[in-house]
Amino acid sequence: MRTKQETSGVKLARWIGLAMGLPALVAVVLLGKDALLVVNQINENALERERAAIERGIKVLGELHASEMVSQTNWDAAFHNVVVNKRTEWIRKNFGSEALSPTGPQQIVIVDPTGRATFSSEYNAAPPPDRVAGLLAAAANPMERARRLYRDARATGDFDPRLDGAMTDGLYVNDIVKLDGKAALITVSPFTPDDETLATPTEPTLLIGVQVMTPAVLDKLESLTHIDDLSVSSGKQGDDENAHPVRDARGNVIAHLTWEFASPGEAILLAALPAIAVSLGLILAMTLFAAFTVRRLTRRLAESEQAAVYSSRHDAATGLANRGWFMSVFSSLLTSGAQKQSTYAVLLIDCDYFKSVNDTLGHAAGDAVLGAIADRLRACDGRLTISARLGGDEFAAVTRPLACLEDAAGVVRLIERTLMMPVLYGSKVIDVSVSIGAAMFEAPSALSIDGLLAKADMALYRAKRDGRGCSRLYDPTLDAEAAETSSSFLRASENVSKSPEASTPEPGAPAALSHDRAA
Repeated sequence: MRTKQETSGVKLARWIGLAMGLPALVAVVLLGKDALLVVNQINENALERERAAIERGIKVLGELHASEMVSQTNWDAAFHNVVVNKRTEWIRKNFGSEALSPTGPQQIVIVDPTGRATFSSEYNAAPPPDRVAGLLAAAANPMERARRLYRDARATGDFDPRLDGAMTDGLYVNDIVKLDGKAALITVSPFTPDDETLATPTEPTLLIGVQVMTPAVLDKLESLTHIDDLSVSSGKQGDDENAHPVRDARGNVIAHLTWEFASPGEAILLAALPAIAVSLGLILAMTLFAAFTVRRLTRRLAESEQAAVYSSRHDAATGLANRGWFMSVFSSLLTSGAQKQSTYAVLLIDCDYFKSVNDTLGHAAGDAVLGAIADRLRACDGRLTISARLGGDEFAAVTRPLACLEDAAGVVRLIERTLMMPVLYGSKVIDVSVSIGAAMFEAPSALSIDGLLAKADMALYRAKRDGRGCSRLYDPTLDAEAAETSSSFLRASENVSKSPEASTPEPGAPAALSHDRAA
């Protein structure tokens, strides 16, 4: 009987072990399958991120290329010496091979309105027609687009359009062409004067900049994308290599960028194998269930935390940074900043006549104005480190590093023009007026945030006093004016306090009014 009981116990143990082992085995198989799916998904996501980074890098590289070209064509001296007077020595000095920067275009060609190349940096003079025939043929499409852009700007009188998503303001066309069997970035920019009173010809003189994708250019692209070992292949994309097609403006594939792709999914799996091997011996059905439960809870907790962090840092009405996050970023910029000292500007922005919008059109119209201002500040992210809504109709922003004071004035004017465009609300057009005060500072710096904001506030007060709808940069004379105003106010207060009528208020007279800041 004892033997029979022991046999029954063994069978029961076996059935229990089988009942627990089969679900565990199924769970392990499913877990392994899920792990492979996750690895593949990680690899696919990483590959997509790298391709997107390359796409963005090519665009930024083209914009950097264009910035150097446009800076040479939209000033009066270039227009006079190239288009009007055709001064060969001036052109050779400013566009010859000696004038080109090491990281800039490898070749510059000037094309007159008839389509003839009148100057090439390769020859420091007019080139032989057969030497630039290939370039002019490859650049035919961007040249025609640049001419159309010039004609449209000439018809409207606006030679400084704001191109969406561009880092460079001005008339230019970027494209990628195949030149002598190699992929090359090309920028075409018409010569236009700064002075709007100057007469402009019907057809433009064009400046063409060519930057072949040499190893030096690929090194710059690697620094922009953080992807190593980039190389250019003019052939078709291989089945077993990672490649990104480089296309021209018409969508034609000019070349492929290839690189060594390190699969992060496999690396993660190999790093986790020892832990997985140990854990497999200890996994039970309840452990798996608990693990999945914790995983779901952790994901929900992370999502909740991210939402809470975002909510604590952003203004609910506009989506911009709130006052607290703005002050935190501003403080971090002042205390740490970049290793190299840089110049910045802090801006205080006030919406003029905002109360009248709320009173006449309703708070929904006011919200539409605030939302439009927020969207326009976000559109200037390429020039701003952070933009925020401080409360009500008050906004603030800190620029990206600036080269000089003139850059600060230019950025402030750009933001002023951008913000003061009308807002369409239903069937009504609401005129937007803003006053901007800006103050320059160096970072890292020992200056206090309050001191810098006070300077920007003085400049804002000056803009308000000068009629609103304008911007002003802080200068030390504002401190002297503030000190004089404060001294006058104190003298007036002392005179009032010494007056017998002021020292003995009449019965029922109201308490002294607090000093109101001018709107």
